[in-house]
This record gives sequence, C-alpha cells and structure tokens, in this order.
Amino acid sequence: MSEAIAIIPPKPDDARAEVAPLLRAVESMVVVTNVEQHEAALLLLADAMRAETRINRLFEPAVEAAKESKRKAEATRQEVVALRDSVLSSVTEARKTISARCAAFEAEERRVAELNQKAIEREALARQEQERQFDAAMAETEEAAEDALTEPLPAPVVPVVRPEVARVAGVSTRETWAAEITDKAAFLAWAAKPENNYMAEPNMTALNSRARAEHAEMKIPGVKAVSSLSHSRR
Repeated sequence: MSEAIAIIPPKPDDARAEVAPLLRAVESMVVVTNVEQHEAALLLLADAMRAETRINRLFEPAVEAAKESKRKAEATRQEVVALRDSVLSSVTEARKTISARCAAFEAEERRVAELNQKAIEREALARQEQERQFDAAMAETEEAAEDALTEPLPAPVVPVVRPEVARVAGVSTRETWAAEITDKAAFLAWAAKPENNYMAEPNMTALNSRARAEHAEMKIPGVKAVSSLSHSRR
C-alpha cells in the first residue's frame, strides 16, 4: 500500500484578489476598432498571460502532489489488475474459443433451418397451386375457372422449423448485426443523395490537415479553408 500524501492547496481567495483588477478591466473593455485600442488590448492580454503563469506556479506544488498520489494509487491498481489478469487471461481465451465454436455450429444450424423452412413453404405453395388448378378444372363456367386461377393465394400455414441447438441454463445466445462496406464507390454515390447525406460524415482530421498545408489555396468542392488567430506569450 502506498503512503498517503498530504495535499495542501493555496488559498484561492488570494489569487482571485490578485486578478480582480484585470477582470474588471476586461469587463469594461470596448470593442477594438483602432490601433490605440488594439495596443491597449494587447497589453491587457499580456497581463492576462502573466497572471495565468503566476496562478499556475502558485498551484503547481499542490497539483504535482495530487498527481503523485494518483500515480501511486494507479500503480497499486495496476499491480492488482496484473495479478487478476494472470489468472483470468487463460480462462478468457478458453471462453472465446468455446464461444466461437458454439457460434459456428449455431450459425450452421440456423442456415439449415432456414433452408428447411423455405422448402416446406415451397411445398405448401405447390399444394395450394395444385388445388387451385383442380378447382379451375372442375369449375362449371369459364368465369368461375378464371376466378379460381386469378384469386390470390393466402400465405401457407406451415410449422416453424427451429435450429437444432442445445439450451443450457446460465448461457444465452444473442445475435447482433453490424454494417460492412463492400463497395465504397457505390456507398458514396448513395450517400451523396440529399436524403442520405447524414451517412456521409466528412473526415475532418484529413481536411484540417489539408487546410494547414494549403491555406487559402485548398481546392475541394464544398469545402473552404478558414483561418483563425490566437495569441501566445513570447
């Protein structure tokens, strides 16, 4: 167990009192519209940057002490997790192996059940069609025969074929689905339609990289390079 580290942060009221004049000056600052106002604003900005540095230095010892305490607690946690994983990892790998083999068997049984289900439905439809042909042949008039042949067939009532798999208490099977793009060009053409635009999220990381490299010369349809200014202390 790691030893507790005493963390005594400085009083924030002292820091607040120090920056109070700066904050008041910012509140009263008008919009910058000329060089004189710009110079005054930059001087105020320099004061703010210096204040940030002083506040960071004031709180730095307490922050570092807190980090050290956290590091020691994290080190202890990692030791416990490592011990757990040394025992758990082999069991987890075994579970994954068994689960994969069971999933493969269950998927095959589902495929076979679906094929058998479709075969039973086709047979039932074929019997219905035979009965309809018989009814048409036995009809007393051509109109009745035509009605028999054109009347829509109802959906056949057939037994449900279920996959032959085991059931064990405490173990459940859940089927999940995920999308896989097999034709990127076809997908992008589909996503380009207005009603599907929400599916075509732009790669902002790549676009921002292009903008940083090419600036205003970046030429990409539907995209423009936008600049912004920031200040740092020299």
